[in-house]
Amino acid sequence: MSISITSAEFALFLGLSIVIAALYYVGYKRNIRAIEAVSKSLENSLKPRDKEYTWLGGALGFTGNYSIDGFQKVMASVFMLPRQSVLYFPFSYITTGYDRLEVLFFLKEKVWNEVHVIRKVKPSYRMPKIFNADVLKAEKVVIGGCPFILMFRNKTGDVDMILSLARDLEPLGIMHIALTPEKRVLYVKLKIRPKSMEAVERAMKHCVSHAFEMTSAGSR
Repeated sequence: MSISITSAEFALFLGLSIVIAALYYVGYKRNIRAIEAVSKSLENSLKPRDKEYTWLGGALGFTGNYSIDGFQKVMASVFMLPRQSVLYFPFSYITTGYDRLEVLFFLKEKVWNEVHVIRKVKPSYRMPKIFNADVLKAEKVVIGGCPFILMFRNKTGDVDMILSLARDLEPLGIMHIALTPEKRVLYVKLKIRPKSMEAVERAMKHCVSHAFEMTSAGSR
């Protein structure tokens, strides 16, 4: 049994192949440029003594471990939409919707409270699920004209500090801030804007400043 194709079908197949290859190249280069820019912004703002990177699938992002004075350690993860994949990109865009940076600051001082500030987005399945939400108090707050959900165990000074950080970060793409006592972690999730990478550097400087303030308050 032989299979034959017409010249029109061959031309269509060839055209699609060229389009797919071009989209892969453009998407790959765009992600790589953004990843390199985020990495540079993190190093400029955090000023680590030592650093170690692990790539995530080439152009999908990286995980970085940083040794920084004043912290046990700092871990950063960058997750890019798979722009190089014509098939997977639409699915990823629907479920995630944006490039993101997640940073965990492991604090040296004890943390006594749990606090979350979460941007309200639609569809709601894009919002993080807090596993112990049933034991936390929740309030609706507006920061920079945008709706957020504030969750906490106790209404202490930690809540005011996290809200202050959220107000500083709101113009820079903040999606979620969390202070958790189990591992003494300040967690920050930012929406990465490929055309405004300096926002990452400014955001990290705010985070370091507020983290030191929290550490100082906890040691008193």
